[in-house]
Amino acid sequence: MRNNYIIILIILVFLSCNKDKEICKLLNSNEKDEIIEGAFEAANSGDSKYIPLLLKNANDARRSTNLKFKGYSVYQAKMLAIKRISKKEPSRIISRKPDSLVIKYYILLFSKSER
Repeated sequence: MRNNYIIILIILVFLSCNKDKEICKLLNSNEKDEIIEGAFEAANSGDSKYIPLLLKNANDARRSTNLKFKGYSVYQAKMLAIKRISKKEPSRIISRKPDSLVIKYYILLFSKSER
């Protein structure tokens, strides 16, 4: 019985490592739809380790035409993911158009939390 628990734990650890690698791969992609998907996956994970990748090239205004993410911009997906992970609301609404004040807000928020 105990061996079953150990096997299940090993499988779960293996799957979570694969998921982490997949999210990082998506966020580092050059394809807008992959980046947006990675942002959604990072938000679902709730893990703040993805914040640096989400802030990288945060002002990317490219928009998805994929039915799954239609109309979302890379900027919007990344900022919504950071908002969900941090549970902190910026002073301005996150829209499709990149807003430097929202980006700076999250950069400052996470640079303070790293100290």
